[in-house]
Amino acid sequence: MRKTLLSIMSCAILMGMVAAFTSCKKDHCSGGNYWCSSAEKCCPGDKRYHDGHGTCWGSMEGCRSSGYGCETCHPE
Repeated sequence: MRKTLLSIMSCAILMGMVAAFTSCKKDHCSGGNYWCSSAEKCCPGDKRYHDGHGTCWGSMEGCRSSGYGCETCHPE
C-alpha cells in the first residue's frame, strides 16, 4: 500500500513540475519587435507583417504583393 501511495505522489509531483515549466511565457523578440507566430519569426519594429516565406513587410499591401498569404505580427 505504501509503495502504491509513493508512486502516485511521485507521478503527481512530476506532472505538476511539467505543467509549471511548460506554462511559462517565453519572449521571442527583444523590445520593439513583433512576433509572427505562424512563421515563428521576429520582425523589426517598423515591419509588422510577414509573408510566411522569410520576409517581413511594413504594410499589408506590400506583403500581399509577394503573392503569399500574410500574417499580422504582434508586439512581444
